[in-house]
Amino acid sequence: MEIFNIADINNLECMPNKNLSLALGFFDGVHLAHKKILSTASNLAKENGLKSAVITFKKSPKGFFTPQKSICLQTLEDRLSLIENTGVDFAYVLDFEGFKHFSAEEYLKDVLIKYFNPRFIVTGFNHTFGTKKNGAECGNSEFLWQHQNLGYKYIEIEKMRLNNALVSSTNIKKFIEKAYIKEANALLGHDFSISGRVVSGMGLARKLGFKTANLNWSSDIVRPPYGVYFGVVEYDGIKYRALLNWGAKPTVSSSGEPVLEAHILDFGRDIYGENIRVFFRLPIREEKKFSNIEELKAQIVSDIQKCKNYNY
Repeated sequence: MEIFNIADINNLECMPNKNLSLALGFFDGVHLAHKKILSTASNLAKENGLKSAVITFKKSPKGFFTPQKSICLQTLEDRLSLIENTGVDFAYVLDFEGFKHFSAEEYLKDVLIKYFNPRFIVTGFNHTFGTKKNGAECGNSEFLWQHQNLGYKYIEIEKMRLNNALVSSTNIKKFIEKAYIKEANALLGHDFSISGRVVSGMGLARKLGFKTANLNWSSDIVRPPYGVYFGVVEYDGIKYRALLNWGAKPTVSSSGEPVLEAHILDFGRDIYGENIRVFFRLPIREEKKFSNIEELKAQIVSDIQKCKNYNY
């Protein structure tokens, strides 16, 4: 997938790709419903001898107006990687600052039609675009239906439900924030994960006999409650069972600074400075302050045994 970073409309002047099957959306999480939108655009392109593209944004447009909505399920890099897996040919990553002044009609005519000449436009049922100005409302599915005379065919992907839950980024974030990891992963269609470079910790886990790989957790990525989780660590293309501890380590630390620690089972390598990906599978227990180190060690042994009993 070829990626184009677009700061403003001037960057579109030299874009070579026309007659596209377009998927529109932010696609936070690239969950099951997102995958349906993206694969529909990709399949329509293949069936009609076209190329497919996604038009998305570097950061959540909602976050510009409501700061708490800037919390996402994943980084831009992870989002683009999952989008690529759906078969899309091009990704146009717009900077919202450069496009926030367009009304819905201006955005459709002066951006999408003028620079992409779409044959198909595919969105979710609740997709909106364009700023309210001069009395005009935001664009939505109905707006796109009504303007098909501009030369494209519009396809709306309807609501998707799984186990009576609407498949949406909002619901997935709520599940993660409540430690309902299994439910969140079901709506995602893949395991919730974060990645990063292994950093040095306080060395306490090593002294206890449980070596860990530590990651810092970005403040703009959704966080589950402090606690212990069963997960999987991917390193150098191989996945390993892992006991994950996310929290402030109240028994051994008074700093209050949270860190993600992954004790990788049956793994003895030193990987400080290396990149890993940590997948969350199931919660094991809440974070707890133990009376002493021996009590903590006994609990960790019990937690590890639980991890060994899970499939991965």
